[in-house]
This record gives sequence, structure tokens and C-alpha cells, in this order.
Amino acid sequence: MIPPAMVDLLQTGVSVVVGTRDANLMPECTRAWGIRIGKDRSTVTIFLTEAISQKTLQNLRENGLVAISCTRPTDHVACQLKGRLRAIRPVNQRDQEHSKTWHREFIGELVAIGVPPETGEALITEPALAVEVDVIDVFHQTPGPGTGEKM
Repeated sequence: MIPPAMVDLLQTGVSVVVGTRDANLMPECTRAWGIRIGKDRSTVTIFLTEAISQKTLQNLRENGLVAISCTRPTDHVACQLKGRLRAIRPVNQRDQEHSKTWHREFIGELVAIGVPPETGEALITEPALAVEVDVIDVFHQTPGPGTGEKM
């Protein structure tokens, strides 16, 4: 399960970066446009734009393994979730609403560190797919003592 301290982090406008790998262990990385924690805290849903995530989606379909790195820009509190693909599906109304809330919070984080809001808004695109993941491991990634430790 995702620890309560990480639940608090993931419910803010964190930066979400998704890492996968292919059969030859070649890494691939893309940005997700939000993350939602499942009620049981053992799953997450991330939102990907299909147009820029083709290789990531292919890797997920082939081996199902994923690492999701989440960092809050204003204080660099971070964690990494490792998991296995549960499902890839089109977004629904609930997903769109969640992603829009995340978007506002993420833009707020970027503005707080000096990024003009227009820049952040230009980077964000509407999600096309929801990727549901069973979380297997959670790692502390905030710089400093304990970085890399399993939670």
C-alpha cells in the first residue's frame, strides 16, 4: 500500500514522469498529466496523451512493468512507485475532471518556482488514455537521507 505521507504528496500538483522498458531493456520515458490513487491505496491511475506516449504504451502492453516518479516542484519531495499494468482505457468524465484539477495544481507549483503560467499551460495536453497500475513497491526519493529506501 502507498504510505499516508506519500498519499498526501500524490494528491498535490506533482510532476509525474513515467518510465518503462522494452524487451531489450531500452528505457523509455514520458510525462503523465496527473495521477489518482485508488481507494485501497494499492493502485494508481495515470493519464497519458496517446500521441506522445506510443513507445511507453507499447512497452506496457508487452511487459506491463512501470516506474512512476512523482516530485513536487516547490520542495522536491519525491517518491517512485513501481508497478504492473492493470489496464489501459479511454479516459472518462471522472478522469477528465481529476486531470483538470491536477493541471491547475501543477501550474500553481510551476508558478511558485518562477515558471510563467503560459509555459506550463502550453506543456499540458488533454489526456486520451487512463493507465491503471497495481503498485508493487514505493520508494522514498526526496533528496537527502533515506533517498532510495523502500517505504
